[in-house]
Amino acid sequence: MVSELSHKFLNFKNAHSAFAQAIETQQKFLLLSQEDENLDNLLSAGVIQHFELAYETLWKFLKEYLKYTYEVEVNSPRETFRACYEHKVLPESLVSELIQLADARNKTTHVYNQILAREICNDVVKHHHAMKNALEIVGLVEKIAV
Repeated sequence: MVSELSHKFLNFKNAHSAFAQAIETQQKFLLLSQEDENLDNLLSAGVIQHFELAYETLWKFLKEYLKYTYEVEVNSPRETFRACYEHKVLPESLVSELIQLADARNKTTHVYNQILAREICNDVVKHHHAMKNALEIVGLVEKIAV
């Protein structure tokens, strides 16, 4: 179980790194993408895809961590984040931001709408630090637990 937990943490860490790289790439091409709608759409799609992967690996790692450490069974991202607060794995302010990201994740199923896609992209970029904070906190917790 410990190796599975470590594997899930590593998956989240790698997904988060790719998400950060996608944001960095988008920022580098910001001026060009304002002039080229196709480039803007492509960069936004890349950020959203990497966000989805980072978000999914985050909550699934936390789900396994809660199961392994506290013998808590959770089934959804929101339930997982709330349980992390209840068990003092994550602070309330971070859990609130992660729940906002859950809302953003639910909206990503509607990215066929370019205006909504840009809004989602801006929203997830704004909350990128929440995932980074969770990564740092759970990384410390995981090192202590393993």
